[in-house]
Amino acid sequence: MPAAPAPTRARLRPVRYEPATGRPPPGPAPAPSGPPRPPPPGSAARRHPGREFVDAHLAATRILRLALEVLDGRRPPAQLRTHFADAPLRYWRAAAGRRTARAPARCGRLRLCLPRSGVAEVAVTCVVDGRHRALAARFERHDGRWWCTAVRMG
Repeated sequence: MPAAPAPTRARLRPVRYEPATGRPPPGPAPAPSGPPRPPPPGSAARRHPGREFVDAHLAATRILRLALEVLDGRRPPAQLRTHFADAPLRYWRAAAGRRTARAPARCGRLRLCLPRSGVAEVAVTCVVDGRHRALAARFERHDGRWWCTAVRMG
């Protein structure tokens, strides 16, 4: 039976994770990209860049704070009628009816995206009775006003 080979000792070498300053990184240089294309003529983004985002953000913040006040029982659910479609209004009334408020609900960070013109999707962190909860909502603009068409709280 042959003898087992003698164990070799492992050697550790430092590895550079980032290239040294002043030198280009090894490998091929990235291909230059062309200038960004402007939005098509007549689109909302071309007329007022960012205006729709700001309007949607302000409206969503205002409407969702109102909804949390309804959830707490500090406002009547009828005040949501001008901001919520029928299905989300029924959902929110049921959620408010199941809850006994121990502490006022607070709105946290709001994230918003505009999948297309006139539509905003919102994700919000809320603190309800000391627990962090997620709230998702969809808003659509009709006749110049933002309208909540879907809402869920997790």
